[in-house]
Amino acid sequence: MRIFRVGLSTRIALTMLTALLLLQGLNAVTFFFLPPPTQTIYSARWLISETSEATKKIFDVETTHRKEVAKALSNELHLFISWDEIRMEPPSPERVASGFFMRLERSLRESLGGSIRSVSVEPRGGPPFPRGGENTQFVPAGFEQHLPTGALTTNEPDIPIIGDFSILVQGPDGSWLHIEPRRPPRLGPLFSPPMITAAAAILLISFLSIWTAKRTLSPIDDLVGAAQRLGIDRNATPVDTRKLGDFAVVGRALNEMQNRIKNFVDERTHMLAAISHDLRTSLTRLRLTMEELDDSASRNALVHNVEEMEQMLSATLAFASDDSKREKTERVDLGALLITICDSFSDAGACVDYQGPDHLLTVCQPLATKRAFMNIVDNAVKYGMSARVGLQLIGEHVVVTVKDHGPGIPDDLIEAAFQPFHRLEQSRNRETGGVGLGLAIARDIVSAQGGTIALSSPHDGGLLATVRLPRS
Repeated sequence: MRIFRVGLSTRIALTMLTALLLLQGLNAVTFFFLPPPTQTIYSARWLISETSEATKKIFDVETTHRKEVAKALSNELHLFISWDEIRMEPPSPERVASGFFMRLERSLRESLGGSIRSVSVEPRGGPPFPRGGENTQFVPAGFEQHLPTGALTTNEPDIPIIGDFSILVQGPDGSWLHIEPRRPPRLGPLFSPPMITAAAAILLISFLSIWTAKRTLSPIDDLVGAAQRLGIDRNATPVDTRKLGDFAVVGRALNEMQNRIKNFVDERTHMLAAISHDLRTSLTRLRLTMEELDDSASRNALVHNVEEMEQMLSATLAFASDDSKREKTERVDLGALLITICDSFSDAGACVDYQGPDHLLTVCQPLATKRAFMNIVDNAVKYGMSARVGLQLIGEHVVVTVKDHGPGIPDDLIEAAFQPFHRLEQSRNRETGGVGLGLAIARDIVSAQGGTIALSSPHDGGLLATVRLPRS
């Protein structure tokens, strides 16, 4: 398989060559198998006779009936004949100087005589007879000067009128008669061989271009999906580079980056957990030593400080642990879960209410999700005095909002609120807040499940936390 594997540039070149070959084959099929366009050749004497007869019939009737007569003659002679009081088309920028059209015009002028003001014959789409010019060569030179240019004589044979033409006759009252070959159907040109070939070529090249682009760029979609999974779960499955073709080197680089990030995060997390565990052991020994001291204000202050340090270490160990990310997902009634959280805070004396459906099934990590919302509601109660929890389904996502009535957070400090161990409340008093890990843990849990969490300050004051989680 490696022998027949080609690179990206070669595939693009082969696609262009294939499109060119197919296009040439399509041209050949079109022009060999489709019927050629019909070429109509008119007799000059017949045109002179019929034009003279039509001119006499039309200009001899009242002007109100001339259009009807012209239409009747059109159906009878299989020509397009129309009459109007003004000239319907501007004169051609270049008149025929010689050839059959000039002879037809002069013959019409002699046949109509003084019954008209003027007559002209103009070619449409190019002359049927060479007129001379810089790019015209006559062999032998000068023979065209001996060709007849006047009106047809009585003993002269008929001449053919080939190509499209337009005969304009101005009657004695100044109105115009227009005669030309019958026009093709309105959509007729669209079904001509050149138009069919052009449309087929556009469709063919478009199909090959889209097909090649999808085949070529499909590995990029796999790489994008792998990068997105890495942003959610650092234990994501490595990219299978065997299917990436020319992008295999990018896949290998992404796998190496994933391993480095995982090792780096695991090392720092384990180090943080080990340090917290050792400090917790030392604090336990310190607490046992304080139990032997006499009851005094100093002893009570030491006990309070040790308890605060133990709570900080417990929060640190919970943040450093990876249990929430290893928890299996399952179907959870998120509505019932939020109602339970709100009831627990209300039973403790906090002002918390819930607005939303009583039941809404979703797939998530139940324990981790409960802990995240507990932290968010706890922050709202501590800093905003109350919390209003809302739940709604928007598309394929469930959206949970927690609104409080506190002072809010300035826009430039919102990101800092998610930083571990960072407290916007600067008193460092545990009675007015925790250790600065609540929102950090909540965002870590939500992000691990492919969701997002955002803070904003509504116009009516307070702080609004919005959590979006995929329903499945």
